[in-house]
Amino acid sequence: MDIEKFKKLIQEERTARMPSPYRLTLENFEKLDFNNQNEEFFLSNASYIMQSLRNSNWESFLKIEEKFSSFMYESLIDKNAISNLNNEDSIKWFVNKFPEHIYALSLSNTQSRRSRAGKEFEAIIELILMGANIPFDTQGSIGSGVFETAELAKLVDCVSPGALEYKMDKRNTSLISAKTTLRERWQEVGDEMSRTKAREMYLVTLDTNISKNTIKLINANNIVIVTTESIKKTNYQNETHIMSLEDMLQELKTKSIVWNHSRYTSKDKKEKIQFLEQQQDNSTTSFIQKYYQKQLELFITEKT
Repeated sequence: MDIEKFKKLIQEERTARMPSPYRLTLENFEKLDFNNQNEEFFLSNASYIMQSLRNSNWESFLKIEEKFSSFMYESLIDKNAISNLNNEDSIKWFVNKFPEHIYALSLSNTQSRRSRAGKEFEAIIELILMGANIPFDTQGSIGSGVFETAELAKLVDCVSPGALEYKMDKRNTSLISAKTTLRERWQEVGDEMSRTKAREMYLVTLDTNISKNTIKLINANNIVIVTTESIKKTNYQNETHIMSLEDMLQELKTKSIVWNHSRYTSKDKKEKIQFLEQQQDNSTTSFIQKYYQKQLELFITEKT
């Protein structure tokens, strides 16, 4: 098999054989029985949930990736060519025959890991927000045209309590960005934030090496760094500008209260209800369905 055909096969088989980051996260979420926990559990144990899911996802992924890699390597083997070779010679034959193919698969696996890590991180945050019964919309669910610039849209993963509220009153909504590590040029992020009237952005990260200067720069641009309790305690114990996941959830809860007395127009109410109903209909598990059902019931009760 020539190298280009093998690269194409890698892409096709990865799509067919590897579960999506969201699906894998949801499967482990249910295996750990988090789907049966109440709101208070999520509010009090968000950091534990984050770390447990990260560990479970990694363990599951390694097993899946190993099977995938074995399948891809087996697709290259010519059994007739190695039928008379012992194990050691068979390995030498394979390595000498397919160095480009081995490298191509290794590179593809590395790139896939990086891409999945970010998407799984976002999925975990979404599930924690749902479990804590916090209203929010994801970037993927709200479409284009909501945020002022394309760059800001790339940074924002969630908006609470929602995109509709962001358009109505930016000062009383919260933007959430999920980055496992901080690689962006945060001065530019600050410039993007200044173009909006949003009060702040929560930057959820697992980065353990953020410099003091970077922390100051980020904070000066109304961006609040959020991490797990263990990372904060170990790496940023004296940094008052870094908060835990649990602190963020409590703040989001408090901020959502202001919308209990906000005036939605009839058109706004209809739009919000239709959106929540659509999200509920598109839900793939009972946990997510129950979340949107609860959000729908709360909205109808409080806004009508």
